[in-house]
Amino acid sequence: FGIIPIGKSHGSGEKKYVELGGYPIGIAIDTNGLYVTSKVSVVTDRGAICPVADCDIRSGDVLVAINDVKIEKIQQISTLLQSSEEITIKIKSGTHEKEYTITPALDALSGKYKLGLLLQDQIEGIGTMTYTDGDNFYALGHTVKDMNGENVVADSGSIYKAYINGYVKGQRGRAGELNGSFSTIEQGFGKITSNNNYGLYGKLNGECSGQKIQLGTKADVQPGTAYIYTTIDGQAPQKYEIQIIKANNQSSPSEKSMVLRIVDKRLLDTTGGIVQGMSGSPIIQNDKLIGSVTHVFTSDPTKGYGVYIDWMKP
Repeated sequence: FGIIPIGKSHGSGEKKYVELGGYPIGIAIDTNGLYVTSKVSVVTDRGAICPVADCDIRSGDVLVAINDVKIEKIQQISTLLQSSEEITIKIKSGTHEKEYTITPALDALSGKYKLGLLLQDQIEGIGTMTYTDGDNFYALGHTVKDMNGENVVADSGSIYKAYINGYVKGQRGRAGELNGSFSTIEQGFGKITSNNNYGLYGKLNGECSGQKIQLGTKADVQPGTAYIYTTIDGQAPQKYEIQIIKANNQSSPSEKSMVLRIVDKRLLDTTGGIVQGMSGSPIIQNDKLIGSVTHVFTSDPTKGYGVYIDWMKP
């Protein structure tokens, strides 16, 4: 795709070269508060007890504070729960906050007081890298949402090397998905700084090697043959042929810039087309990076949407 160094300028006819993605990444975003996964019972000397059984707390709600102390990490809870004295917990549900007075239960096995809530302090998932430019990374092509379907405020978190170990084939009426894994034990290779409607962004901790490619614009996009780079096994992306069915005339950032159809038989025979986890897969046309895959049509997994590369900015 070229050998010009990344970001090299060529006067008024500037051409920018970046490093192509297409490989899977693990995403771990720190949350503002702890997300409730479910209510659970605590095994005590008096039997199984759930301290929050009578509270209107649901999956996707956020534990914001205990006794007016802001909660950011799960580790804080054991420090704040030192006895069976009543405490006040603050729960955010959507845009509303509610307070409940509860009595923690003493876990007979661990000897620790517990709330009876299963919580998580990170939102994790698998996506696809679109490109890097030496210092920064650009991925997904759409926003990361929380359990309530709201955009996540992502000013903290990391991306990690991921491995695709299988997939669920897409069918009409049901989207397929990639099955992947990653570990947060080792340091991530990028720090997340921003999340918006057009992607996930951040700073690289070191250089990422990848195939150099010219960064295109929406003016380069036209209906016809193009290619996506994506990974459905392991860590190495493969090139698959697609057709751009429609390229929308967008003068300002907007989702669903183009409509795509997978025509590569290899991808159709395996995943059935576009599946969840492919978001961010770079779209190449005439040796230029022009966009990324963002959504699949649940009614027809061979089709989906892409976003122009112009809009993928923090």
